[in-house]
Amino acid sequence: MSLYLKKSIKDASIGVWEIKESVDELYAQLTLSNDEERIFSSLKTATRKQHWLSYRMILPYLVSENELSAISYDVYGKPYLNNGVRHISVSHSGKYSALIASPIHSVGVDIERIEDKIEKVSHKFLTEMELSELGGDLSLDALYIMWAAKETLFKLHGKRDILFKDHIYIAPFSPQKEGLIYGTIKNDDGEKMYTVHYQVIDDYILSYAVDRSRFSYL
Repeated sequence: MSLYLKKSIKDASIGVWEIKESVDELYAQLTLSNDEERIFSSLKTATRKQHWLSYRMILPYLVSENELSAISYDVYGKPYLNNGVRHISVSHSGKYSALIASPIHSVGVDIERIEDKIEKVSHKFLTEMELSELGGDLSLDALYIMWAAKETLFKLHGKRDILFKDHIYIAPFSPQKEGLIYGTIKNDDGEKMYTVHYQVIDDYILSYAVDRSRFSYL
């Protein structure tokens, strides 16, 4: 077992898997549906297969046995449990994968390995105002917290009609090892603010959010 982290928050649970197993070892521990077998077979690399199987491994730790079902994907690529009892979001990076599940709310999760390459692309996902509001703190942690928060909100939104730089704004914050920040999605439907939680795990950033603004059923 390589469940690295399990956390319960209001209306949701989060799990992080540290990938130590081979593809064959992970596969042997799972019973996949026909659709999941098809998805698994379509993955091209061993790393991608490991990531996919590892976040599938998290499910039984967050969902009771009678609620457990296969993972399916909607027309936008957003994952969900096909029995309709849980909303989920998944992420993977390096040696970790993450999954968040909620019975009633749309959710988003992201996990990112902290690497200096982000400094070269920060202008592609942050506005001049966001960069200015960070002030002198353009640390890797700060940049990755903002990237992970935007990725989390993009997944929570669940559609592909928004862009990180144009539609998702992150309010000023002071980076810590763990905390929360506020992000706003602005699109044709208006704007809505969300609370995004984050924490540093080794040299990774984990972030997650729950849309409690309304009940949302599959």
